[in-house]
Amino acid sequence: MPAVLLALGTLLLQIVGSLAGRVLVALGIGVATYTGLNTTFTWLKSQAVSAFLGLGPEVVGILGMLKVGVCINIIFSAMLARAVINGIQGDTFKRWIHK
Repeated sequence: MPAVLLALGTLLLQIVGSLAGRVLVALGIGVATYTGLNTTFTWLKSQAVSAFLGLGPEVVGILGMLKVGVCINIIFSAMLARAVINGIQGDTFKRWIHK
């Protein structure tokens, strides 16, 4: 008897799951998954720093006195904090989208 109940429960879960998915698709609701955020942030930060280091030594000295490197770190920390608030887990996050 428990095997029959288990089979019936599994069948009902599959029907409800596919029905819920169809309803969400019909309403135009979906989930988008963004991956590779760590790589993107690292690349973007290295590009910003290398753009400043390509300048002359006098300009790099002035940028150092103005603490531009600290400002870059603050900006990227804020971007990462916003990603964490939006639900990043590891290197991916999912977001509900409406069509």
